[in-house]
Amino acid sequence: MRNSPSRKPARSSSHSSSWWRCRSGCWPAASPSGGGAASADMKNRWLLNLALVLLVGALALIAVLRPGKEPESAGTPLTALTPESVTTIRLQRPKQPDIVLEKKNDAWQLTAPRVARANGFRVNELTRLAATPVKTRFPAVPGELEKYGLAAPLATAVLNDAEIRFGAMHPLNQELYVLHAGQVQLVPATTLRTVLTPLDDWFHPGLLEDKIKIVSLQLPGFHLTQNEQGAWVRTPARENLSSDHINRFVDEWRFARALSVTSASGKPPAERVTITVADGDKTRALVFGVLTRKPELVLVRLDEKLEYHFPADAVGRLLELNPEQDPAPAAPKP
Repeated sequence: MRNSPSRKPARSSSHSSSWWRCRSGCWPAASPSGGGAASADMKNRWLLNLALVLLVGALALIAVLRPGKEPESAGTPLTALTPESVTTIRLQRPKQPDIVLEKKNDAWQLTAPRVARANGFRVNELTRLAATPVKTRFPAVPGELEKYGLAAPLATAVLNDAEIRFGAMHPLNQELYVLHAGQVQLVPATTLRTVLTPLDDWFHPGLLEDKIKIVSLQLPGFHLTQNEQGAWVRTPARENLSSDHINRFVDEWRFARALSVTSASGKPPAERVTITVADGDKTRALVFGVLTRKPELVLVRLDEKLEYHFPADAVGRLLELNPEQDPAPAAPKP
């Protein structure tokens, strides 16, 4: 009788699935009591992290606020003056004539070394100097002024009666030693640029006074006047010249600002422009000479003996009044 081959016992389905799970990675099953311990441990770590965050925040707040320490002061003003109270300014620089500025009727005038309208922007930089915040100051000792550059200062500014001497730079920071009211004080180094501004930069860049009304303009080749209704009229007349275009032309003269202004060179003008303006109840004529049109437009105001320098394209805005050209038609699409 033939013995039947021995057969391996068949794996049960539960054993097979367990074997497959082990191939995928066997992990011990967590008991109910073990899961609770893990959850508690995670909660403890979360609370610890929260406590650390709160501690770091509290330390940062203490570092910023510094209880018991007074907040750092922004400084006290350089002088007892306010910018608005300054009405006279004198600038003294070695080997240069003094520059004197005076406030008259709410407008600043240059009165020395020559008379002219003053550049308000530059003047405001100087008047603000009076209230410049100062954090460091100490009594001046006469024998020690030289080491601060104050025995022979680079410049001296006198605001009303307050004298300020400008000396040397601080060796470690961007500050400048100044002497005022018997004290050496430190101010931003940028203030030196203001007191060393050359004479030409103190001239007002506008061709006309700020609050002035133009009555008529006589320019090379044409004349502009106002009729009874107040509308501008060009003589000789030009077709297709709108009132808005003429108004813009007049405003160009009212608000023109030169790139630079210099004292008159004495060169004779090639052309002249006469502008009649109303100054209160009176009218007066201002005469400008056209010195050059290229490479720059240079106009000289004869009563002030000042030359105003503009880019060459200002010729079209100040000396020419022609009908506006229609834009070129667009090229047809292929």
